[in-house]
Amino acid sequence: MEHALRTTGIINARQLGGYMISGKRIKDDRLLRTASLARLLPKDKEILESYYRVGIVCDFRMSIEREQMKDPELSGASNVFLSIMEAEDFPDADPEMLKIVADPNTDRMVLLKNAMDMGMLSENLYVDFLLSERGKASYRKFFECLLELPEDKAILWHCTDGKDRTGVASMLLLAALGADRELILTDYLLTNRFNEKRLSAVKASLEKSPMSPEMKEVALFGAGAVFEKYMTNALDALNEKYGSPMGYIAKELRIGDSERADLCRKYLEE
Repeated sequence: MEHALRTTGIINARQLGGYMISGKRIKDDRLLRTASLARLLPKDKEILESYYRVGIVCDFRMSIEREQMKDPELSGASNVFLSIMEAEDFPDADPEMLKIVADPNTDRMVLLKNAMDMGMLSENLYVDFLLSERGKASYRKFFECLLELPEDKAILWHCTDGKDRTGVASMLLLAALGADRELILTDYLLTNRFNEKRLSAVKASLEKSPMSPEMKEVALFGAGAVFEKYMTNALDALNEKYGSPMGYIAKELRIGDSERADLCRKYLEE
């Protein structure tokens, strides 16, 4: 599949390389986005180390997620922890419920119901990521990593499913490189193709379910689907509050014209 990584055991593993932006092409094998690496296969670990030469891994998960499912150490790479949200951001949440939400073995519908009850899940989820002080600080550090990355290395960023916190990071990077809304949404929605097999099974089971359409959508979201409105809500919020995604990137992430030129030089080619 186009943009797919050479790995076989990592969910939603793809790259931004190959996208065209204003007549320039994003360089191959430099900008990698995936789901969690916690269950990384030895052969995939070797591919990330030897073929892609990953130099930085940015982990957007909560501390409690990382504690339960640690990332492996990649030879030659530094692990940078950049949580977009943490348990303390939800002071009214039951600590035991938070453990259930973060547990990878939790039934997905239980997880989603708990997340909704705690205010962790809504159609403005990405807006919350972008406007929280924690989110701003972590996405700012993500851009620092992009600027610091050696020319012969790749950077990999991930969360748990590689679609939400990771998807917002990808949106911001694409916007900084000059991508338009259409390309940003194309990359975002590609998650549904990469997760098509497991989503098809969930859709089939939901056809006979008495659940409401709203809960069926939530079930699909929890199974690995993305819905365009989540990202358009985020883009619209940035347009309204900052004039454009670049306005947000400049003001909150401190990426000015000089830094943006450096990013384009590093990651775009004629």
